[in-house]
Amino acid sequence: MPKSLQYGAGSLIYFQGEAAERIFLLQSGNVNLISQNMETGEDIRDIVQSGEFFGVKSALGRFPREENAQAVQTSTLLVFSVPEFEALAMANTRIIMRMMKVFSNQLRRIHKQVSNMMSTKEVDNPEDGLFNIGERYLKNKKNKYAYYVFSKYLLHYPSGQNADQVSKYLAQTDAVLKASSADKADSFSSKKSTTSAEYAAVSQAGGDGIDLSAFSRFARNFEAGEMIFSEFEPGNVFYFIESGRVQLIKHIGEMEKTLDILQSSGMFGEMAILENFPRSATAIALDNVRVLEFSRQNFEILMMGNPMIALRLLKIFCKRIYDSKRRYMILTLTEPQAKVADVFLMLDENLPLTAKFSERREFNINMDDVAHWAGMGVNEARNVLSSFANQQRIEIYSDRIAVRNINDFVRLVGSKRRKKG
Repeated sequence: MPKSLQYGAGSLIYFQGEAAERIFLLQSGNVNLISQNMETGEDIRDIVQSGEFFGVKSALGRFPREENAQAVQTSTLLVFSVPEFEALAMANTRIIMRMMKVFSNQLRRIHKQVSNMMSTKEVDNPEDGLFNIGERYLKNKKNKYAYYVFSKYLLHYPSGQNADQVSKYLAQTDAVLKASSADKADSFSSKKSTTSAEYAAVSQAGGDGIDLSAFSRFARNFEAGEMIFSEFEPGNVFYFIESGRVQLIKHIGEMEKTLDILQSSGMFGEMAILENFPRSATAIALDNVRVLEFSRQNFEILMMGNPMIALRLLKIFCKRIYDSKRRYMILTLTEPQAKVADVFLMLDENLPLTAKFSERREFNINMDDVAHWAGMGVNEARNVLSSFANQQRIEIYSDRIAVRNINDFVRLVGSKRRKKG
């Protein structure tokens, strides 16, 4: 049973960095959530309204508190353990639906901040974004994907400003694909070599006994290497994976960044459903994939009728927000050495305690993976890593990188953040 507790004016309810084990509901009084702007270091204060939950993301996502929570005046709170909150939420699915919409909006804002930090112009017009991605695939001779994107452009923007050019591109890619009926070189099929960082991103889903047999009429199959949807494409369906793996990709400048690799019981495409916005990422079938496809109309029916799925989706948002914020923290560092060191700290935060029996850490990543996470060119990242190796701070192997003393990097990054603040 949740407990009712009273906090006096000025009392600290929890502090930043504390292990998150409880979730709070403000019944009366006034509570401020105080966090730091990751770019300027200035305090940000969010006011919790009566009847609102707080402390949810860190508790459900199982990561440390991101802010201080302080009672401004005498306040009465209902305090839930994580299992108590989960039971309440599954019995009142509309709580989850409201939170998902808030979290989805937060995640989109963070994605925009990451793009800005990487000096990548955010494309406000989805029509232009779709056209640009199609041209990029065409330039890189990924004709199958270019054909998909250009087809979607004409479907959604038949009178668009680039419609004539897209029609020419479409005829061009169609001719190439017909001349080579098996354009294997273009696909992100299961034969494509997947980096160790991508494997590390695979979502561990399944094993919870969710029965969706009643929804079998919504099943769809995608072949390995097939594009399920493109970034900037209008979104009106979301997907639940029954079998196979799906890669989520974000185009950042000229790079393709792997956001996640999902497998059985994973879900994707939900942000477009919740916010009625274009797709924020591209989805590619890595294997032969079977999914259940749900429209905006039956999304809420699915969530309300399957509270376990709704709760899982809420947890996915919590984890994605934390991962995106953590990536943003790396990008706010100005010195290349600090950025690379913070990549290892981020990876270390996700290791189980059983892997932390000494100061030495081993990560199944390569130099290209580090460059991706640090938001820098591969050559620059390699120079930093080579410098660390020469200083005997790391050991570089063909399939992994070992940090000899993780606390050395903790001190390095901490000093750079303090200096920046």
